[in-house]
Amino acid sequence: MKSLTLSKSQLPFDLNLSLSCGQIFGWKRTRNTWKGVHNGNIVTIRQKGTLIEYDGLTKPDVIRFLGISDPVSDIIKSIREHIIAYKGSPDHFFETMHSKSQGLRILRQHPWECLVSFICSANSNVSTIGKRINLILGRYGTSCTFYENTFPDPAVLSQCKEPELRECLTGYRAPYLIKTAQYIHEHPDFFQQVRKMNYHQAKDMLMILPGVGPKVADCVLLFAFEHLNAVPVDIRIRKIIEDQYASLIHTDKSGKLSYDTIGGFCREYFGPYAGYAQQYLFATRDLEKEEVTKSAELP
Repeated sequence: MKSLTLSKSQLPFDLNLSLSCGQIFGWKRTRNTWKGVHNGNIVTIRQKGTLIEYDGLTKPDVIRFLGISDPVSDIIKSIREHIIAYKGSPDHFFETMHSKSQGLRILRQHPWECLVSFICSANSNVSTIGKRINLILGRYGTSCTFYENTFPDPAVLSQCKEPELRECLTGYRAPYLIKTAQYIHEHPDFFQQVRKMNYHQAKDMLMILPGVGPKVADCVLLFAFEHLNAVPVDIRIRKIIEDQYASLIHTDKSGKLSYDTIGGFCREYFGPYAGYAQQYLFATRDLEKEEVTKSAELP
């Protein structure tokens, strides 16, 4: 395996936390080694202190995929400054949550792989999503070895028969996956167009795809397009915001906060790295006891 040594400016970095906190699905861990698919490659990665050992990608691709070069000290400084500007005092709750999830990075996933994964993620837990992804890879993916396949490209998935795709545990998501694959296949420059857009334009563009609602769009924008101000709002994040920050949210409406209200508040409160703040809040759940809870929003 190839290796790279993390510099002081790239620390802290926690590979296990970054790959297990609900950003990416279908990756398998054996002791301290992870194996999964990224950008059409079978990738193996492990961390030993400041050493990252890897196979299946180039060094620049590993650094980019894992977000290793993200300026985490600047990101945290920016989040803290925006909090102070908004409420006039530090946020002790955020500081506690951040202290438990230091080393987390936002991954940079391939847009198509990320899109398929999060359409599959709706109203599910990590274990079931991973099973879906691996069944899709096994049945329709491009074979790399006898046991390992990469994601099927849009042309392949667009030709799937719905009853067969449902056998991959996709349920009601099967027609969404097929129709989205058909659209991407017919519009090969779709992702290039999205990449050129600002956050709101890109979100609207993604939401024309079948099966893509606000949460799936935000996940894809955060984890594949580097819109670090995107804030996916699931049940856990909603509960945190309602429990910890409701008094700070300026709204004339009573009752349940809307998805857009929560996301908009987070962008105002945490600033341009609101997506990172959301991950610090989200990643602190106990992964051994609690799988990712069901999404509050259907696509």
